[in-house]
Amino acid sequence: MSTRREAATADFLREVSLFDGMQDKTLTQIFKLGSVQNFKAGESIIQEGQTGGNLHIMINGRAEVSKTGKEPGEKKYLADLNRGSIFGEMSVFDNAPYSANVNAKEDCSVHVIKGEDFKKFLKKNPDVAYEVFCTLISLISSRLRRTNLAFSLLEFN
Repeated sequence: MSTRREAATADFLREVSLFDGMQDKTLTQIFKLGSVQNFKAGESIIQEGQTGGNLHIMINGRAEVSKTGKEPGEKKYLADLNRGSIFGEMSVFDNAPYSANVNAKEDCSVHVIKGEDFKKFLKKNPDVAYEVFCTLISLISSRLRRTNLAFSLLEFN
């Protein structure tokens, strides 16, 4: 993995559901909070149980989300990530370790914002914070509903 400050624009943030409808000025401010990290195919982006706290946004490439299984070396596939996908967002607000593994399926670039920087920005921008929190609640609720459905299907089959 390599890290660098990105001289590019925040254009990709327009494709991120978390920032849907935000003004270019706000997107530029959010972009400047973070840095771009590059990962090669097969590299670990985050590891389950690792100290969390950062918001990750996929700029390009693809990654896979998985959980460690009960047996050594076993992993359970959860999701694919691509341009505009966000991950690590729960740990920004609950300060818990990352709850899953994210591994690059192909070379990818990820915009990483330190959670503390993101929270400070939100405190200074309450209108933006309201929009972000409404979107986060919707995203997390959707994930929880899918998880509940998956568990209910397992119980009854």
